[in-house]
Amino acid sequence: MNFFNPDNWLWRGFGRLADFFILSALWMICSLPVVTVGAASIALYDTVAHCFRYSEGGMVSRFFRTFKKELKRGILLTVLWAVVGYLLNVSYQMVTQLGDGSTFWTVVSLVYFVILVIPVGMACWAIGLESRFAYSFGQLHKNAAMFTLGYFPRTLAIVVIFALFYNVVINMFFMIIFLPAIMVNLQSMFMEPVFRKYMPAETEE
Repeated sequence: MNFFNPDNWLWRGFGRLADFFILSALWMICSLPVVTVGAASIALYDTVAHCFRYSEGGMVSRFFRTFKKELKRGILLTVLWAVVGYLLNVSYQMVTQLGDGSTFWTVVSLVYFVILVIPVGMACWAIGLESRFAYSFGQLHKNAAMFTLGYFPRTLAIVVIFALFYNVVINMFFMIIFLPAIMVNLQSMFMEPVFRKYMPAETEE
């Protein structure tokens, strides 16, 4: 192996890490207003899908182009899912506190925690679907629900990836500079094969 060959696996690996850093930094910066988290996440998924999965160029320009295009819808998604997330979290906290350590309520809280896979999965699928297809707002969430339940093993994998990365960031916040793009790249491995089934051939690239 020629160590200085830019095409060897080592330098390609460093190049990919640099891409993860750049995209994660762009996502973080564009998410700073908070209400733009949805648009930034859509742009991140779209860029990862096209530039990592399908080896297209123009990574940075694609991110900003998609972010600008999806800004209004992304804000609506952010507000909607923030409200849903808040209500689900409040409900979960209530369930875990009601039992006072009893076995019954412990089981109820665990069941409720498992059920949370569905809304979290829907949110993840909605981000991917919004970046890859043109739907009305209602149809987007209807299809997100269908994909969540219809491809439940993939949904479970996507949610587990999200949960693992979320917990890492909560405990080591500095990792946010790398992890968003890495997380979405892993999630796209489960989502893109499904999306491609519903795409006309000319839009798969």
